[in-house]
Amino acid sequence: MSTLDVMLNPKAAAVVGVSTTNPFSPGNVIFRKLRFENQLDAFPINPKGGLVEGQKVYKSISEAPEGIDLVVISVAAKYVPSVMKECAERGIKAVIVVSGGFSETGEAGENLQNEIVEIANSNDMTMVGPNCIGVFVPRVLDTFFLPSERVARPREGNVAIISQSGGWLVERLEEYAARDLGIAAAISIGNAAQTRVDDFVEYFGNRDDISVIVAYIEGFPEGEGRDFVESASSVTVNKPLIVLKGGKSEAGHRATQSHTSSLAGSAEITSAAFKQYGILEAIDEDEVMAYSKAFSFKLQQMQGSRIGCLTVSGGHGVIAVDEGDHYGLEFPQFDKSQRDAMREVMTPSYRDISSFRNPCDLTGSASDIDYERVLDVMLKFDNIDSALLLLLPYAPGISLQIGARVANVAKRYQKTVVSYVPYLGKYEVIIRGFELNGIPVGDTIEEAVQMLNGIRKRSEFLQRMGKLRAEK
Repeated sequence: MSTLDVMLNPKAAAVVGVSTTNPFSPGNVIFRKLRFENQLDAFPINPKGGLVEGQKVYKSISEAPEGIDLVVISVAAKYVPSVMKECAERGIKAVIVVSGGFSETGEAGENLQNEIVEIANSNDMTMVGPNCIGVFVPRVLDTFFLPSERVARPREGNVAIISQSGGWLVERLEEYAARDLGIAAAISIGNAAQTRVDDFVEYFGNRDDISVIVAYIEGFPEGEGRDFVESASSVTVNKPLIVLKGGKSEAGHRATQSHTSSLAGSAEITSAAFKQYGILEAIDEDEVMAYSKAFSFKLQQMQGSRIGCLTVSGGHGVIAVDEGDHYGLEFPQFDKSQRDAMREVMTPSYRDISSFRNPCDLTGSASDIDYERVLDVMLKFDNIDSALLLLLPYAPGISLQIGARVANVAKRYQKTVVSYVPYLGKYEVIIRGFELNGIPVGDTIEEAVQMLNGIRKRSEFLQRMGKLRAEK
């Protein structure tokens, strides 16, 4: 078992820095979560001793009970080295330092950070932080010093998130929870003084229960950028790695210096390296969400960029084409024989008012069976690599079963199918019907198109790697 396994699934933990007078201090919030929410054997540490939440407070790590395998440190920066030394003496192998006041503050803080890294390295100790909010694993571990009632937590799932920004990470968890996208773990690495993004990328890349990895990165210390992309290359051939890179602009570059003390580097060079090594670079948070959701499903690769679109609203089809054009996706026009084949399977009473040029406007009279039959015909076409279904559930012929019906069709073909359904509570059952049957749903047309774009980019990388391997 690796020390990261221990850190993310501890049997007992200690929190250094609880307060006997302030129940809302970061240390106290963390202790309550570990003890009462995660049901861990958790021990509060404060040199003054006393009681916290009815639990005995130990005066030091040295006095705490045996069996502790994770320590969360939340004390002033100047005290962290001595606490780390105590942890080393107890043989503790996993430490999370949430305290700030290190390299992000200047030379003195950087020296202090170097000191704790040396302690960790010389004692075979894995350290996350400093200057982070910690680690969250659904049902297992939550060291975020934010009260649970103020922050949503996603359900258990197959997405792993690594972030140099704690605030960015918290917002993503809110969004994932709102969209019912489950995660396996969320890691705030802060200054990444010892354990870096690439360490977690490699670790999550080897876990079978994780399908997609997401990382927010502001930059790399000198020489670590190459390490990151090279270590990522062994992961991206097996599962998607999505990266949102901060600090691209000159102003953003300056901001990273005071945040995580990282080097932003050249945006052009970084993007080129990401593409070469199969890293999916998201341009914004919307793409992070779209890619995360798409790759949380087991999807077919796209052989090209040609999209077939079915809709009950001509206007929605126009928007989809505009969005697709922005991403380099094509909506090829169907020839007469193809149009006739789709028209033939439509309900007779309104087949003549439908349009089948692509996007195919089935009109507001279309029913489940029309979507099902037309999709079955369209996915046979050689000039279509994937399908985009724009579904407006207020059409009277659409039932709650449409997701399962079209999914049964999609399963017969080796082509990607993505849907758009307005993200409204009254349509939740329809959305679930799609997603439980393996079709990801975007809550905007743009998000659905972004999903297709991400799948296309990953497919191109895998196809390129396949050709390279064949050539060797």
